[in-house]
Amino acid sequence: MVKVTVLATLFCVGLTSAMASQPVKLETTMKTMGFAFRQATEASTTAEALPFLEKLHGLTQQAKMAPMPSDKAAVFNEGLDKVLAELVLAKQAVANDDMAKLQQHLKQVDALKKQYHKKRRFSFWQLIFGKV
Repeated sequence: MVKVTVLATLFCVGLTSAMASQPVKLETTMKTMGFAFRQATEASTTAEALPFLEKLHGLTQQAKMAPMPSDKAAVFNEGLDKVLAELVLAKQAVANDDMAKLQQHLKQVDALKKQYHKKRRFSFWQLIFGKV
């Protein structure tokens, strides 16, 4: 029984370290962020929104570690920093149980998302010639 427990523990540690060495996939992270954002906006109370805000905050920090095109990395990181700042303010609104302020900060996050998603688009010629 002890051998099984030790083997299971070693397996979990190995799996965790293997997952930690995996590169962050920006597209997958962004899709998960979108889902967490939607859940936060659909929450009926601030307490209900908090776990989704926490998840969104963590995913945003994770997105900052993802490999990005070198010519757009500064712009993307600027946008992610602005989103993180809004999420901090949103969590403060939750701490104050202020649903109106929370919704206001979530709208700002949505506006930032739209603004920075426009900046990530590539022209037809960039796609053809590979300057992505």
